[in-house]
Amino acid sequence: MTDTSWLMRVEGAKRTLNGSQALVFNLVAAGFAGFYLYTSGFGLVSTQSNRGIYLMLTSVLVFMLFPATRKSPTDRFSLFDIGFVVLTVSVFGYWIDQYVSYAMFRVSSPNQTDLIMGSLAIVILLETSRRALGPVISLIAIAFLLQLFYGQYLPGRLSHPGMSIERILEFTYSTQEAIFGVVTATFATFVFPFMIFGAFLERSGAGKFFMDLGTAVAGRWRGGPAKIAVMTSALFGSISGSSVANVVTTGSFTIPLMKRTGFKSHDAGAIEAIASTGGQFMPPVMGAGVFILATLTETSYLTIALMNVIPALVFFIFLLSMVDLEAARLGLRGIPREETPRVRDVMAKGWHFFMPLVIVIGLLFAGFSAEFCAFWGTVSAAVLSWRNRETRMGPKAIIQGLIGGAQSNSSAGAAIGTLGIIIGGIVLAGLGLKFSSVLIDFSGGNLFIAVCLVTLVSIIIGMGSSTTGSYIILSVVAAPALIQLGVPTVAAHLAVFYAACLSNITPPVCVAAFAGAAIAKAPPMRTGFSALKYGATIVIMPFSFAYVPELLLIGEWPDIVYSSLLYMTGAIMMAIAIQGIAPIGPRLSMPNRILFGVSAALLVFPANLWIDVAGIALMGSAILMAWFMATRQNNRAVPH
Repeated sequence: MTDTSWLMRVEGAKRTLNGSQALVFNLVAAGFAGFYLYTSGFGLVSTQSNRGIYLMLTSVLVFMLFPATRKSPTDRFSLFDIGFVVLTVSVFGYWIDQYVSYAMFRVSSPNQTDLIMGSLAIVILLETSRRALGPVISLIAIAFLLQLFYGQYLPGRLSHPGMSIERILEFTYSTQEAIFGVVTATFATFVFPFMIFGAFLERSGAGKFFMDLGTAVAGRWRGGPAKIAVMTSALFGSISGSSVANVVTTGSFTIPLMKRTGFKSHDAGAIEAIASTGGQFMPPVMGAGVFILATLTETSYLTIALMNVIPALVFFIFLLSMVDLEAARLGLRGIPREETPRVRDVMAKGWHFFMPLVIVIGLLFAGFSAEFCAFWGTVSAAVLSWRNRETRMGPKAIIQGLIGGAQSNSSAGAAIGTLGIIIGGIVLAGLGLKFSSVLIDFSGGNLFIAVCLVTLVSIIIGMGSSTTGSYIILSVVAAPALIQLGVPTVAAHLAVFYAACLSNITPPVCVAAFAGAAIAKAPPMRTGFSALKYGATIVIMPFSFAYVPELLLIGEWPDIVYSSLLYMTGAIMMAIAIQGIAPIGPRLSMPNRILFGVSAALLVFPANLWIDVAGIALMGSAILMAWFMATRQNNRAVPH
């Protein structure tokens, strides 16, 4: 008889379900993921069903898995939770059933039931995001709703006549512009299928394979465990696209290993946090925000993935350099040879785990839609898992993969409806262009100051939202300002997206760093500041995209190659300046560090030939100074 005990338990961050309640959750989760996996492959569903079912079942799973308050039961649903589940099904079921009737007969004149259901939908979505993500993003949404009603009291250009409650409710709920707008459509159509793909790939054994591969490649190097963290997070990030998921998954192995080999606890947590943040823009999957970016800029997902190749390479090269120099500074060594597997053995056993990624990329190049690629990537992961007996995905593992994908979405998708409310408030009041005008005026039309302001705003917004949420808000209120200042559209949106990624590691609220600190048992704030040091390239990349669009493959190929090589060189010089030690060994004097730092600044912003020549000349001088110091120290160490 088949063992089904695994269906009788669900472990969440704040609630653990057992018995019949766990069974109900798992059945809903598996059905939810199964439905969207099917639609990603066959697409047989109406627009209103696609968007409505996504928000409905996301909220239902959140109400089951996240307790309402600290005093709520953590081992079962409360009556309050059940009431919200019933309300959610009724409200979103009504929208799905009535949308066509509204669009044909009731536009601009919603009936009383429409308005009541709209009010309840707003309450449901605010509660969904509050439970899963905390109160901040819900409070932001409430503020944007209030400004619609009290628009006449807003200052200066942001002022507007204000709108009736009926108009606010209709636009927010009944149309496909706010709650059921482009954000929901993108998550339901593209993001969720890739979450399922990531869950299947991990369930098929790919997560362990990537970990073993990173250990085999980098384990014996100086500071090997930290380099394993960087490499495995880059590989795992390409399938998960979630920084926190990366930290929790790979960090449980890499962080203790880093600490064991000599890294300080806060540095171990920080390295894992920043490496996992890199998964947000590591092709081919990247983070959920990239799908939104592709939709808003009307650019193919494949094009966005290709444009991120050079920035991702620069990011991880810089991070590996930082890790290597930190290991050199501490005098650390790698993992003993006998404890590291051979690359040949790891690849022989698990080379097939690359095939689902190859299939996804191949289908993208062939012109198929992103969700269709996710479908066949998921199917191929399940089929290829049968190559090894211990990883074979039978019916149990397939259902667990579906449940895992739905659980991942419960956290990532909890904010989507609330973000729709925020976007609706911005669009209905015309705040996007108004805020962009204010931003341009405040910066005096100076692009550098404008990017500084965008980065600052992204950090503030990111305190209460995910990377995706921060980017969605900034794409409406900040990206247009950069575009007006002459930045190419996609470059402007990517600058905003990378600025949003920065909030993952920027104190005082840095979710990825806090997750790493929890595993490392390190002070959260100290871990956050350390992550900011290791992730210095994310700080400068928004500026780079604005000034050097060649990094995003925009321009002629000779210019792209030239700028990219200078940028990568500058990133390495910046790592040397920050760490204060050269790869050849000696600690650097302060003048030498400053020389490396200035050369890095000139190289990462290749403005013209003379600045480039100056940067290269200063770099050569810095290297010669470091070599001279190393030679002198070695001569002193040799007995005469």
